Amino acid sequence: MIRTALSFLSSYTEIIFCSSGTEANNWILESVVNDAYASMQRTSLQSDGPPSLPHVLISDVEHDAVTKKLDDLSRKGLCVVRKISASWDGMIDGGDVIEHCRDGTCLVSVMLANNETGVMQPIADLGKALTVLNLSRIEKGKRPILFHTDASQAFGKVSVDVKALHVDFLTVTGHKFYGPRCGAVFCRKDLLGLMKPIFFGGGQERNYRPGTENTVDIVGLGKAAELVHLHLEEWRINLVRIGQYLAERMQKTFGDTFVFNFSVKTDSVLPNTFSVHFIDPRCKGYLVLQHAARTEASTGAACHSGKNCASSILINSGLTKTAAEKSIRLSVGKDTTKEEIDILVADLAKSVRHLTENPDQHTTGTLAGQGDGL
Repeated sequence: MIRTALSFLSSYTEIIFCSSGTEANNWILESVVNDAYASMQRTSLQSDGPPSLPHVLISDVEHDAVTKKLDDLSRKGLCVVRKISASWDGMIDGGDVIEHCRDGTCLVSVMLANNETGVMQPIADLGKALTVLNLSRIEKGKRPILFHTDASQAFGKVSVDVKALHVDFLTVTGHKFYGPRCGAVFCRKDLLGLMKPIFFGGGQERNYRPGTENTVDIVGLGKAAELVHLHLEEWRINLVRIGQYLAERMQKTFGDTFVFNFSVKTDSVLPNTFSVHFIDPRCKGYLVLQHAARTEASTGAACHSGKNCASSILINSGLTKTAAEKSIRLSVGKDTTKEEIDILVADLAKSVRHLTENPDQHTTGTLAGQGDGL
């Protein structure tokens, strides 16, 4: 069975295929919130007290697939959302999350690694803390707090183990680890009944996700996951090696005229993702990429208006607005070579030189990157 290719994450019965990471996140959030809302409404009727709303905790650096879905549920009067602020290094403090849990908290959703910064959140430590908290809540007759992480950006770069992370739900999407553009949900076996279909029709995916399966993409996703399982350590070693070479070449070429926005010498950042900016005010991120003839990269994310603006994720991760406007995200892959890094650095150097020598030619434009799709 193709589903067994993801079984190193968990039991294959806990995997449900869907169209994308966005659908996976939306589905998990809606299922948990709706279940908690219905439960709270029943409790308020029985106690003859005023109804309360489910409380959801997320970080302020989550993907739009999480934040916008929760905005929608909040507007509909189904939940209350609290965002936990990241620190100067892009990481949240798990203690802050626990501190903000309250009686009505039904869900914590924090991404494993950020798509713009590469910063990894302390999911395992937070999961352990929630497990301890839930033991106390259950003893007092309170609803346990469920835990979801979007692992889309991390899967295929670092080890992802649902048991080690202590999560109830997890999202992956194929194109982040060399697979096709479809997604999968991990849902803990005893919580599968909570996952209510958001589509209605046939009985596909064991009645959880109606709609004819996209068999080709599911097979591709399964094969890609199998390759991750077999070769992750080999890939990780190359990512670290080539990432170190990128850092060395950038430092040698640009010296103190550029900055790595987040430490590249720590296990708290993905080995393939580098957020950088150039000090010169003329080197706005989108302009650097516009004039880099051979570089495919991103500024992080673009405003919906299409105008130049700083990524809110970068600002929430500790960057100033000015630094965020000048930032670009560089990514390496499992097969990236030193020769390709040399081409990249030379291309960026040519672009920076053009911008600093011809500043009056570059006063308008649009952001080069549109962020990451799930």
